[in-house]
Amino acid sequence: MRILAAALLVASSSVAVAADAPPVPPKTALVRGTIQSLDAKSMTIKTDGGADFTAAVGLSTRFATVEKRSFSQIKPTDFVGITSVPGKNGHLNAEEIHIIPLAGLGEGQYPWEHHPAGAKTAAVGSMTNGTVMGENGHAMAARKPMMGGSMTNGTVAPGAGDRQLNVTYHGAGMVDGKCEGLAVPGKPGCTGTAIVDVTPATPIVAIVPYRHDLVKPGVYVVAQVLTDAAGKASVVSATVEKNGVKPEF
Repeated sequence: MRILAAALLVASSSVAVAADAPPVPPKTALVRGTIQSLDAKSMTIKTDGGADFTAAVGLSTRFATVEKRSFSQIKPTDFVGITSVPGKNGHLNAEEIHIIPLAGLGEGQYPWEHHPAGAKTAAVGSMTNGTVMGENGHAMAARKPMMGGSMTNGTVAPGAGDRQLNVTYHGAGMVDGKCEGLAVPGKPGCTGTAIVDVTPATPIVAIVPYRHDLVKPGVYVVAQVLTDAAGKASVVSATVEKNGVKPEF
């Protein structure tokens, strides 16, 4: 009886610990690859790594596509995402630019490991989401060159050069004199700036809304996926290829 009582005590203690444990937060990730199948309930992607990945889709899943744009079509106050690597004099060299329809989405500066097709660097990049503001860089503070690449999302204003953008963004906090991290809504955080040099070869696109029923198997996709504590994966948003133009971010 004593052994049984002790076992029950251990078991009940384990249950109590489990009950008191904090819930596992959902995880988000980007899945890149080619759509193998899509219906009203699920999407299967052949990932860039060759694996098959299936996640649920629903009425709340947002679909978008990309359309080509030119540098001259980027306007002041546009909110953009810029995948970039370090350049000269503390500038960033843009690897690709995408104009984002929702200002403030993913704002900040943080590591970004993906480079667009044709990029000639293996360096780990970063994502900088922010607003490109200020003419001719007059309000631009001196900044150290970043290690690796970066993604800069923000509202656009002309830079001092013919193919240059000034970007300002909100981040989580200052690290070694630089504003870094994903901005946290409701918290003051920090403000950072970047001067971005753009070459004639830099791919530039706009992200635009797209209809679910127009998405067909065989197109490239960048899907934002949410996985809950039970391991169920759901597609939050999917940006797909259109007319041979692929999402490169």
